[in-house]
Amino acid sequence: MPFLTSLQSFFDPFLLFLSEDPLLRMMQGGLLFIGFVVIFLVFFVTRDILLRTHSFWYMAFCIVLTALLPGVGFLLYLLIRPARTIHERALEEQVRSLAAKLLGNKVRSGKHAKQD
Repeated sequence: MPFLTSLQSFFDPFLLFLSEDPLLRMMQGGLLFIGFVVIFLVFFVTRDILLRTHSFWYMAFCIVLTALLPGVGFLLYLLIRPARTIHERALEEQVRSLAAKLLGNKVRSGKHAKQD
């Protein structure tokens, strides 16, 4: 019991921001939840766009779009973002160049075999 009273006394200053009216308190909780969702979406878009492009202006546009229009801006971001990350594009380029090297050697060796 003393633990609960000390815990309650600790949280009393923070609970002063909440209303005594249950309906108003639910609205305050809903706004708090929406605020957390907006912050999450902005951080998600920031992390995602940093992995997908090097263009500062494109990054800034996507982050501001999501911050100003949280729900709709996030959905628009999902439509306009680059399909692959920078790492995925580099890996695909490496695979293509390796495949071209290997296939180029096989094609050349096949031509030499036919000539001999």
